[in-house]
Amino acid sequence: MTRPTLWAEPAAAAEAVRRLCPDAAAAAVARAEEICARTFLFRDHWEMEPTCQPVHFDGPVQWDAVPAGDPEWTYALNRHTIFVNLGKAWRLTGRVRYLDAFAALLADWLSRVPHTPASESSTWRALEAGLRPENWLRAAALFGQALPEELRRRMDESLAEHGAYLEKAHGPFQRLSNWGAIQAHGLFLIGLRLGRTDWQDLALARLTENLRHAVGPDGVQWEQSPMYHCEVLHAALDTLLLAGQNGRSVPPELEEKARAMCRALAVWTAPDRTILPQGDSDVIDAGDLLAAGALLFADPLLAAAAGGPLCEETLWDFGPDAPARLAALPAAWPEEPSQALAASGNYILRSGWGREDTWIHFHAGSLGGGHGHADLLHIDVYHGGEAVLTDAGRLTYVDGEARRTLKSPAAHNTLRLDGCDFTQYQGTWSWGPIAQPLPAHARFAPGADCLAGGHLGYLAQGAAVERRLVFLKPDLLVGADIVRAPAGQSHRAEQFFRFGPGSLTAAGHAAFWQGGRTCAQLHWLSGQQAGLYDAPCAPAYNAPAKAPALRLEAGAAGTAALVWVLSLGGTCQAELLPVTTGAGEPVAPSAAGAVRIRRDGQTCTVLFSWQARAHEAGLLCAGGCEAHGCTAVFTPQHPQGLCLD
Repeated sequence: MTRPTLWAEPAAAAEAVRRLCPDAAAAAVARAEEICARTFLFRDHWEMEPTCQPVHFDGPVQWDAVPAGDPEWTYALNRHTIFVNLGKAWRLTGRVRYLDAFAALLADWLSRVPHTPASESSTWRALEAGLRPENWLRAAALFGQALPEELRRRMDESLAEHGAYLEKAHGPFQRLSNWGAIQAHGLFLIGLRLGRTDWQDLALARLTENLRHAVGPDGVQWEQSPMYHCEVLHAALDTLLLAGQNGRSVPPELEEKARAMCRALAVWTAPDRTILPQGDSDVIDAGDLLAAGALLFADPLLAAAAGGPLCEETLWDFGPDAPARLAALPAAWPEEPSQALAASGNYILRSGWGREDTWIHFHAGSLGGGHGHADLLHIDVYHGGEAVLTDAGRLTYVDGEARRTLKSPAAHNTLRLDGCDFTQYQGTWSWGPIAQPLPAHARFAPGADCLAGGHLGYLAQGAAVERRLVFLKPDLLVGADIVRAPAGQSHRAEQFFRFGPGSLTAAGHAAFWQGGRTCAQLHWLSGQQAGLYDAPCAPAYNAPAKAPALRLEAGAAGTAALVWVLSLGGTCQAELLPVTTGAGEPVAPSAAGAVRIRRDGQTCTVLFSWQARAHEAGLLCAGGCEAHGCTAVFTPQHPQGLCLD
């Protein structure tokens, strides 16, 4: 049987990795040495659940071990990314012990880990059965003709068993979840390896169906987790790559959805090309996926977004000429830096496309199921090449206090009322009542952007909440958190701001954060009481950390707005101004508000109406500025005012 072409020619790719990605080459060899010593740490680039503590076996590997009570360790071991590390190390060094270790471990697994009904909940979950084919076949391609023929035969027999299992393990869950895309990818690889065109056809149909259901009009995968978006995207891109290498046609819809996912990722990633720790995600460089999309689709946006340090995956997948091919592609960012991924409720405000520019993410969309977090109205802010305000991450999937804490609203840069969560955590994958988001609104303009979103998570308490953001480019963000309740009804509102690594101090009604490369100052202007604390966070699974955080608290009676100002890269002065109608009559704070900001010798004013333009003569006035609308800004660029909403 003619073997299919799978990825790049390994010898040439290995030479390119040695030369262009020496750190990745050294890491692969170091991991291979650990594996040879039967010590296991899962730290690959896209490891779903990485580990920090090594686990060692003196005797045979216990394939169903559950260290520290976390079954994710068992799943990670049985995905067999370890085999790819051994294959890379062998290609990079020629050391026979890496081949011997692979042969021994795979033979041991084939002999001692049978597919049974019981094992389908541990070593033979359908997800792992979908992931293993790629790792086995990547390892086999790396070892090439050095792989013992008998082991190759046994591997193919097991791949056939995997294929039969994946063919049957399909239902409504797979038609929508990331599992379905990953399982279809694994089945396609098996079909290529074994020459089973029926499995190839079935896999392509299933993968296309999954993306049809799971990917919205904005290109975002529905689970509201950038990491699982990327896992699904990898399944799609790798399928397209290998289909093309082997002359296999694919449904046009599959290509369209994969390209849309790439383009969404290009604007969803932070300026340093990393995905956000949004939902169940870690901070990971997405450069390899963006490069793959650029090479497969020749898309100028993806070519621009892929710029930066080369990822080793690009060389292993596309070969040593991939950097030159990338450099030859036309690259272009959109004319408008700020972008709306509106169907998923993810909005991005940017001062430019550079890595030092200000970048703001606002989430005002759906929860996203078990991998989503209760993060409605959360914001992330990057400036000067580092995170200023950030999500807390995920840490663990083990049900308990740590999981509850990091999935709940207080672990996000949002607000809550009366000490109650707007979406109720029930268990590691389940929720109680889920807050219904309200339609968000965005307006992008030269010099200033405006976003607004809200939700009904406190409807039972008789209140609705809303967040408005005004971005005065390039370095000022004005926020208004609005509580709407009947007159005479009071609530206690809490606002949370979780900063990146650094120091946080408070003086008066402002807090100052100093990071490694930039700084920020946050003013609160509505009488809030402030408290600083060290908050738990986790930039990666199994990697607990602490970061400085600010909690603000204030009473909110009837309709009330809690206003704050974030100054990036320097300090400012900020104050609330009284608002009047066009006739000079005072307007109550429950109806409108205004804030004046002075920075670097310039003055900006933001004028808000909390009502739908119902004021006398249609005009609101504050500090010598007047406008008609819900949100207007007055800046040196727009001295007569710019109505944003």
